Amino acid sequence: MTDEAMPPSIPTSVEKAYEFLRRMAIEFEIKPGERLNEGAIARHLRMSRAPVREAMNRLVSEDLLTVIPNQGFSCRRLSASEVVALYEVRGDLEATAVGRALPYERAQGLAELSAMCASLRRALKTDAAETLVDLDEAFHLRLAGLSGNLERIGMLKNINARVRFVRRINLEDPVRAKRALDEHLGIVAALKAGNLDEAAQLTRRHLTLSAAEAAAFVNEGLARIYATTVA
Repeated sequence: MTDEAMPPSIPTSVEKAYEFLRRMAIEFEIKPGERLNEGAIARHLRMSRAPVREAMNRLVSEDLLTVIPNQGFSCRRLSASEVVALYEVRGDLEATAVGRALPYERAQGLAELSAMCASLRRALKTDAAETLVDLDEAFHLRLAGLSGNLERIGMLKNINARVRFVRRINLEDPVRAKRALDEHLGIVAALKAGNLDEAAQLTRRHLTLSAAEAAAFVNEGLARIYATTVA
């Protein structure tokens, strides 16, 4: 049987539970520190508790959930210091990737990065913040891919999941979103000019988040998370 003739794979119960819980954890649909009820989740998903527990353990390994022995699983906390640390690691990973961009990757990647900037510019006028976050993530992953290091991409995808909630709050502000686009364009211009050191410096600067900025984003996020509770 050829690859084209093979039927699509059917997600397992673990994969279904994982995707369901991952989305909720990333978007903080589960409140920070809130304990998860395995039985209730299993009943909601119409499956046994075993795949739910396996999915939860996987999310613990990705730092999206936490587990305390004899107490169970809970959603991760939303911490300004953690957000700053994660943005710093993003800066390290992406700036290093840009500084080590391979010639053949840069040739192909530049056209793609320019197209992504054009898509982001159009999205600023009409699309929701969720779309802006998707486009921003795609741009940065492609940027990191210029060095050809797939391990770096994997690390960034994990970080992206952990900062997506704060990232969306940032891009919901039209001024900040426009500034992000301008900085993307500056990075691409430096790459086109063949100045990898400048492109790396611009990338690191673009991803630098101060403690005050992180605290403001976290406070706004917490207010949003608990707004329905207060109401």
